[in-house]
Amino acid sequence: MGMLKNRLILAAMMLALPLAGLVFFGLLTEHNFNTLPYYTVDGPMEGQTLDAQRVGEFDLVNHLGEPFSSDELRGKVWLAAFYGTDAPHVAQVTRQLLWPNFRYRDEGDIVVVSFSLSPEHDTPEVLQEYVERNTRYNGFTGKWQFLTGEADDIDRVVTKDFMIQRDPAEPNNVATIWLVDTEGFLRGVYHAASEDAIRDAVEDIALLKKERDVAEYAREKLTETLEVHSELPVLGPEGHTIPAFAFTGIDSVEISHRSVEGQVKIVDYFFTHCPTICPIMSSQLARTQAWLKGHDLDGEVMLMSHSVDPIRDTPERLKMYATRLGADTTIWKFLTGDKEDLYDQARFGYYLTALESDTAAGGFFHSDTFVLVDQENRIRGLYDGTSTAEVDAMMLDAASLVVTDRH
Repeated sequence: MGMLKNRLILAAMMLALPLAGLVFFGLLTEHNFNTLPYYTVDGPMEGQTLDAQRVGEFDLVNHLGEPFSSDELRGKVWLAAFYGTDAPHVAQVTRQLLWPNFRYRDEGDIVVVSFSLSPEHDTPEVLQEYVERNTRYNGFTGKWQFLTGEADDIDRVVTKDFMIQRDPAEPNNVATIWLVDTEGFLRGVYHAASEDAIRDAVEDIALLKKERDVAEYAREKLTETLEVHSELPVLGPEGHTIPAFAFTGIDSVEISHRSVEGQVKIVDYFFTHCPTICPIMSSQLARTQAWLKGHDLDGEVMLMSHSVDPIRDTPERLKMYATRLGADTTIWKFLTGDKEDLYDQARFGYYLTALESDTAAGGFFHSDTFVLVDQENRIRGLYDGTSTAEVDAMMLDAASLVVTDRH
């Protein structure tokens, strides 16, 4: 119901709809000038969650006839608008977008992207003519992209990524504008016909700029700290590396050694109904996830939690557990699979204990240790997963492996 509810809300955001109706639906609520939510199919949520909506990859063509893909928006804050040059209210939407374009005209990492809702009509030549005819828009070279392409590709972006359900009676008449952050997450939604809403969008862009600048400052301070960080030893017998593996993750997707190749790994063993140390260790990994994201290391350090009870810990059960933790499963993998393979990997790969036990609480015994593994699959650190001080040290050690590899 959540997906249907939210798509119906977005479908209502047509230019002809009174703004009061939008407030009634609860999507345009009181503006928050401190933090921006993340959006899911069920609406806005505080903090990034497993279900946070993210713009996927796309390959389209801009008004100059040049290929334009989602890769060109990485690391940028951007507004997404939806239009058709033959739509009755396109000029009104375009005028509204002049203000954010002008306000951030000197900042190349803040852009506007307009997706055509009528790609059969809006060829690059038509779009170019539209831009040239509206000469006031020409001063924003490279900062305002008008995109067209295959109808199926655009429809996927509009309906799936931006959760917009178009009115069959007026499919090109959509007044939804989304704000997208540097990682592609949806962080704000506005009505294009409202001047107040566009002012909010301009202010929210500033909030995302500040969020990005704080993260960049944190990265710089971390680099300074790590410059005096001592080199980590290689642990275990000479030449030991983590053996190849293939386990099952959430949604029954295979996770193998190839999936995490070239990345730093933080590894632990747990089980979802564990009554003792697992909740503590999982909360420490949740804290680690937040720290990695705050220091822009989430794409280079992977968290890997292996179940010692794979019969009970199915992919579905692991997904529920991950959701409760607020895990970002793009960087925190929960693994199940063949029990003997999981146990052998613990014993011979990571030098951890993992076994069934009639005397252990919950019926299983496993180490309370986090294992730090480098990009070459060597063990570089062992840490008490219940100790905040040791987990703090682990996070710095993981960062040092990333920074050393960058240089």
